[in-house]
Amino acid sequence: MRIKQSGATVVVVISVIATLAIFMGAALDYTFTVGKNVERSNKMLQATAIANGCLEQEFMNWRQICRTYPIQGPPGSAFSSIPLPTQAEFPNVSNFTATTGTSTTYLVSNYAVQALSPQLQVVTSGTAIPGIGESATTRTYYYRGTATVSIPDRGANVTFKAAEVFEQQYQNPWDWALFFVDPLEIEPGPPFTIEGWVQTNSNLYTPLSSLTFDDKVTYGNAWYITPMPGDTHLAGDTYGPPNWAPGIPPAAGAPSQPFGLDAADIFNTADANNNNDGYHELIEIPNPNYPDPLAAQRYFDQAGVKVIVNSSGSTINATIYDNSVTDYVNTSGATVLGNTIGTVAYNSTTHATTTTSGTGNNAYQTALFNTMSGALTFGQSIQDNRQGATVALTQVNVGALTTAISTNTTLSNGFNQVIYVADQSASATNQRAVELTNGAVLPTNGLTIASANPVYVVGDYNTGSNPPSDSGNTAQPTASNYTRQPSSIVGDAVDILSNSWTNSESTNTLSARVATSTTVNAAIMAGHVPTSGDNYSGGAENFPRFLEDWSNATLTYYGSMVELFASEQATGLWGQGNVYNPPTRSWHYDNFFQIHPPPGSIMVVNYSKGQWYQQ
Repeated sequence: MRIKQSGATVVVVISVIATLAIFMGAALDYTFTVGKNVERSNKMLQATAIANGCLEQEFMNWRQICRTYPIQGPPGSAFSSIPLPTQAEFPNVSNFTATTGTSTTYLVSNYAVQALSPQLQVVTSGTAIPGIGESATTRTYYYRGTATVSIPDRGANVTFKAAEVFEQQYQNPWDWALFFVDPLEIEPGPPFTIEGWVQTNSNLYTPLSSLTFDDKVTYGNAWYITPMPGDTHLAGDTYGPPNWAPGIPPAAGAPSQPFGLDAADIFNTADANNNNDGYHELIEIPNPNYPDPLAAQRYFDQAGVKVIVNSSGSTINATIYDNSVTDYVNTSGATVLGNTIGTVAYNSTTHATTTTSGTGNNAYQTALFNTMSGALTFGQSIQDNRQGATVALTQVNVGALTTAISTNTTLSNGFNQVIYVADQSASATNQRAVELTNGAVLPTNGLTIASANPVYVVGDYNTGSNPPSDSGNTAQPTASNYTRQPSSIVGDAVDILSNSWTNSESTNTLSARVATSTTVNAAIMAGHVPTSGDNYSGGAENFPRFLEDWSNATLTYYGSMVELFASEQATGLWGQGNVYNPPTRSWHYDNFFQIHPPPGSIMVVNYSKGQWYQQ
């Protein structure tokens, strides 16, 4: 009996052990499977993270390459040399080595940037296609970055395929009512409404509730409902937020870079190259002895006619060149390399003007020289109390240009509507400027006048003979019998002088410099004097400067204002006495520029990321 019981016990024990073994095996198998899945899941997460990191590296490389194409998006072939990422780009991934071949660590394939159509299809020609219906000055190019990351796993790879759309948007800065690269301050006293988009790539300061925005406002860094540090002229005032259109308060936005160039990458004031000191270079004359990051973008390079002024004793010499001038050397008396079509010499003692034809001998060059020499006047000056100086003037009779261009088909068929005028005699003790007169009527197809000097605009501009009084109608800033033209005024600073202004009375006291209502219809690109210490810049409300008592007059302005640099010649501080009293400001954004931008090319570029997806 005992033997039978022992045998039964052994059978039971063996059965239990067998059952336990089965359960243990199942548990071990389950644990192994779970561990394998967890490990594979972890590797998938790692592959996903690395793929996204690869896309980020592609985006940065893509953006850097795009910056070498300031006017149009690059072809897809431009991205063929983008390097694979390295350990430096993935410091938290141990032993990272990207390779497109066999690897025991990380295998990266499909690492490429391809040009796309607006429908986000790969373009077989390799050249991105802008959106249908986009204009020559506002367009978007699309590209796709791809990356596939595989991580070896027990003989089988864990693979993740990622893709992202990159967008390169070219935009006309004249699409904004106000476009500032530097901090934007707006501190109007009386109620003031800004029509149109507003953008600053830096900080936005709007401390007064008398300000109203009627469209979108974006800032690159931060928005403050206080004055800029150092601005004390509102001390004691009550600060409050501005008003804005329903649902669109000021918001953070990506900076829009002029020509897509990052100032931190291309400008350097500490090196010997005087072509790369900042965006003020856009209005300066390049030195061909050094590399030029703004080559072909400068207004000097773009201009169809260039007037370079220098003074020597009692003589003012103006040399006129056509657009074959590509180089300029300012050494020992200024040597110009290019095609001289004539000179104008003015003797400040005898007041005699002498013109001499240059090497230009075809009909167009002759007409161009005759037109420009006839429109130039020298010998006058004004007292600018903000500068605290007498400023010698190169006067340009815009009406004379208009008449000549409209009556001379040889000239009108070849002229590109961009004029560059600069007096190189300017210094801190010898202030020089350009004065635009008789500008109510502009040439057909418009006019851009640019200078490295300050520019004074006298009277109605681009309005026709009798512009209407302002009635809040943003569609018609001109007389009924005049077709407005695309126009811009570009300078170190821009001053607006009223219809009643005369240079000879500029030395009068402020009460005797009384402005009358004036209308200006032109885009303005100019510098400003930044707020510093206790000195306020004057803000956007004083971006165009004044020298008269406008207390009983209105400045009606239709246009767009762009600030890319600090003034280097017109550096007088805002807020001094005996300079001006502000006008009633009736300012309107001119949406005419969205279809008909002023002559001359200037672009701002946004680089952004669009759709991300797993392939």
